[in-house]
Amino acid sequence: MKKIISLTLALVLALSLCACGGSKKAVTYAFLDETLGTESYAIGFRLGDTELAETVSGAVKALVLNGTYDEIGKNYPEIGDYLSLKAEDIDSTGLPEEGSGDSSFTFKHGFDLDYPPYSYLQDDGTVGGFDVELCQAVCKYLGWKYESVPFNWDAKDQELNAGSCDCIWSGFTKEGREDKYTWGITYSNNTQGILVASDSGISSLADLKDKIVGVQTATSAAEMLEDSQKELADTFKDLKIYETYTVAYNDLKAGAIDAIAIDMTAGSFLIASDSK
Repeated sequence: MKKIISLTLALVLALSLCACGGSKKAVTYAFLDETLGTESYAIGFRLGDTELAETVSGAVKALVLNGTYDEIGKNYPEIGDYLSLKAEDIDSTGLPEEGSGDSSFTFKHGFDLDYPPYSYLQDDGTVGGFDVELCQAVCKYLGWKYESVPFNWDAKDQELNAGSCDCIWSGFTKEGREDKYTWGITYSNNTQGILVASDSGISSLADLKDKIVGVQTATSAAEMLEDSQKELADTFKDLKIYETYTVAYNDLKAGAIDAIAIDMTAGSFLIASDSK
């Protein structure tokens, strides 16, 4: 009897596969051609921390000149086209020398704990990302000790103002915040876009009308949808706010939301990681 049931189920399955062409086409994810806007990433320090900002910025320039900046970039191909510093544009005058920092100083790097490829906690509990590796290289160059201070992105200002970290260095957009921080060097450019599934039927920003769109809290994409792109956001059925883009991406794959407003580097990293 069990054999008969098994054969029957196998026949039903085979017929079903034949009826639908053998298998279901895999869903892929990509950005719409239309974008939300562009931005630049820089290192944010507390207002008044000018000397620290200049020292760190000078060390970054030195790492551009010695090739470390580009070497780290090779570990994160999604951001390669967005790295904005070029050795030929760097003036070496007045840059800090290697090992010139106070070896007793610990530089506390504040960053988003889940914002790949710039900063994130890896599965083994260690920290990774372009910004993390570049900051670690700065500390090594100067002779400082390095301390990671990961946090939820919406807590960044509290952490900085409380002295828990010395900077916010985590794909941190400078535009619109020029007067709120002492800014270090701008090291990357970026573009904000809309990420959708290939079978969503969404091919333009206009197609987002009556759709559920996800975004990470306190990000540039969220701010754009509240300001310069508010007219677009008003057409959505709902704008769902997430603590991290990783959770938003999982919801997109599960069909809980229709699209994500996200920067292209982070979105490209999530897509690439998902395909491995």
